[in-house]
Amino acid sequence: MQITVLGAAGGQAPGQSLTGFLIDDAMLLDAGTVGSQLDLAAQRKIKHVLITHAHLDHVSALPFLLDNLIGRVPGPVMVYGLPEVLQALRDNIFNNKIWPDFLVLPTPEQPVLKLQPVASGKPFSINGYSVTPVSVKHSFAAAAYLISNPGGTVIFTGDTGTVTELWQTVSGLAKVHALFMECSFPREQREMAKMTEHLSTDDIASEVAKTGRGADMPVYLYHCKPEYCEEIAAQAKTINHLRVRLVTGGEVFNFIG
Repeated sequence: MQITVLGAAGGQAPGQSLTGFLIDDAMLLDAGTVGSQLDLAAQRKIKHVLITHAHLDHVSALPFLLDNLIGRVPGPVMVYGLPEVLQALRDNIFNNKIWPDFLVLPTPEQPVLKLQPVASGKPFSINGYSVTPVSVKHSFAAAAYLISNPGGTVIFTGDTGTVTELWQTVSGLAKVHALFMECSFPREQREMAKMTEHLSTDDIASEVAKTGRGADMPVYLYHCKPEYCEEIAAQAKTINHLRVRLVTGGEVFNFIG
């Protein structure tokens, strides 16, 4: 499993791009950043997009990706998400007001976009991987995704506050390659994180402890608000007994198995 970080921030600033992870060239985890980092040939390889939730910083590049692909790829791009998330995309983006309705273009019979609802705790298959969404706590319907092959699992939390169900699921996994974990704020902004249902560096150790795992599980923080990224990176180094650091755009991870 190869994971390329297209963007890892919770906002935009020079050198900071919105959240997007490319998995093995053909699958995206969130679509905050796509076209600004991938050329057209690379974009045409994308067949599947997992959406954690419908907030703009996680979906803003999806309309432009589809615009680049329409009429140029043989089949639809499959976009997966909780039913409420997909309905939000229908109602607020692909509505012929904000953006063309790619659910019926170029033809209703062969659209460039298909929406596939998923259910929390119910695994499904993509390209040989087992993908399991798990609902998390955010201001609107949101899910983490566990992406597994026989060698292990990679977890993406998406945006979330403190939770229990996700960590119970992680505790039962045989092997975890890595946990990509949102961390939007430094510890000094813990109350803001709580109000907005995000995590701060003050939450990382206690949340990871719920998994029953320690330094055997690498923890990669992402979704830092640009003004706080340096603080979060520094504070991550002070979290004891964990292999934790902040991820930056452009990094590539390879997990064997």
